[in-house]
Amino acid sequence: MSRLTIIGIGPGSAEYFMPAARNRMRSAHTVIAAKRILPMLQEVCGSTEAQFQPMGKIKDTLEVIDGLLHQEKDVALVVSGDPLMYSLYKTILNQEISEDWEMDVIPGIGSMQMLGAAFGETMEDARLMSVHGRSRTPGSVALCVTENPKVFFLCSKEQGPAWLSRIMLEYNLHDVEVFAGANLSYEDEMLVSGSPAEMAEKEFPALCVAMIKNPHPRPVTRPCFLSDEDFERGRTPMTKEEIRVLILHKMKIHPDDVIWDIGAGTGSVSVECARQAPFGQVHSVERDEAAIHLIEKNREKFGLDNLFIYEGDAAERAAHLPAPDKVFIGGSGGKLREIMEIIDTFPKKIQVTVSAVTLETIAEAGEILGNYDADYDVIQATVGRGRKIGSYHIMDTNNPVMIFTAAIHGQER
Repeated sequence: MSRLTIIGIGPGSAEYFMPAARNRMRSAHTVIAAKRILPMLQEVCGSTEAQFQPMGKIKDTLEVIDGLLHQEKDVALVVSGDPLMYSLYKTILNQEISEDWEMDVIPGIGSMQMLGAAFGETMEDARLMSVHGRSRTPGSVALCVTENPKVFFLCSKEQGPAWLSRIMLEYNLHDVEVFAGANLSYEDEMLVSGSPAEMAEKEFPALCVAMIKNPHPRPVTRPCFLSDEDFERGRTPMTKEEIRVLILHKMKIHPDDVIWDIGAGTGSVSVECARQAPFGQVHSVERDEAAIHLIEKNREKFGLDNLFIYEGDAAERAAHLPAPDKVFIGGSGGKLREIMEIIDTFPKKIQVTVSAVTLETIAEAGEILGNYDADYDVIQATVGRGRKIGSYHIMDTNNPVMIFTAAIHGQER
C-alpha cells in the first residue's frame, strides 16, 4: 500500500540532513517541499528517479497527495525543522482527506533544539510555545515565563525576541534573561542574549527562535474570594457573594484568560475575574451610568489595571471587544441571542456562563444555550441568610438564580 512520509530536514543546512530522510526521499515516487529548498534536496538525494514538486497551498497540496496515494505512489512531504513541533503533521491529521492515509514520520532537528545547543541549555525543564502564526496575548506569554525556569519560543516577524522582551518589561520580569537565534546552522547565523531592556532595542530577522530563562519561577495562585462588604456599593443590584463563587467556579478562569462581563452592574464579578486572571484582561460592559461609576470605583479600590470598562448597549459593545476565552452574561438588555451570535463568530472554543432570575430570561437562556448539548449545564441556586426575630432566628431567602454554562465552539464546529 502506498504511504505518505512526512520528513523533517532540520534547520535547513545539508549537514543536518538525516540519512533516513535521504533514503526515504530517494525511494519515493514524488517529493513535495517548499520551492526554496527543492534544489538542496535534489543535490542531497543525488541520482534518483523521484519527481520533485513544489508545495502549494495546504488544501491543494493535500489533494495532490491524495491523488498520488490513490495511484499507489509513495509520497515524501518535506518540511523544515521537526514535523512534530508546531508543523504540518498535526494539520494533516486533522483533515478529513487524510483519514485513510498510511503515514510515517521521520523527525528532524528543530530550531528550538539548535538554540538550546548553541547556548548549552537542556530542554527537559522547559516549556515550548509558538507565537508564529498564533494569537498569543502578552499576558499568556508573561504567565508562562513567570511559572517556568525556561521557555522556548518559535517567533514571527512581528512577535520576535524584541516583542517578548517588551512583554517582560511590561509585567516587571526584569530579572529574566532573553536568548535569540536566527539562521541557525548557516554561515550568517545570529546568536545574541541579554536583559529584556537590552533585547527590546535590538532588531531580529523575520524567522527566529528565542528562549527566556527565569531564575525565580513561581506558581501563580488565585486570590481568595471577596465578601459583599469589600465592594463599593450603591443602589445598583449586586450579585451576592455566594452566587459569585458558584459563577466563578463554573467559569473555571485561567490566569491569562480574556474575559467579558456583560451587564456588569456594580462590577463585583468583573473584579473577581480580574483578580483571578492577573495575566489576562476583563472587559466589562454596562449601560447604566451610575453602575459604571461604581465599577470604576471598585477597579480603583482593588488596583486592577487589567479591567477595562465600557458604557453602552451590550450587543453593540460586544461586537467590538477582543476575542474572549470566557464570557459571563449577568444582563443582556434583552439581546442575549444577538450576543451569542457574536460569540459564535469567533474561530475558537469559548465558555459562556449566564445567570438568570426572571422566568423570561431563564426560558430564553435555556433555549439558546441548550442547543450546545455536549457542553451544556444548568444549576439552580438559592441562598438564605439568617435573621433574628426576638429570641429566634429565621431564614430570609433570596430569589433563586439559574446558572447556565455552555462551551461555544464557533467556526471550529
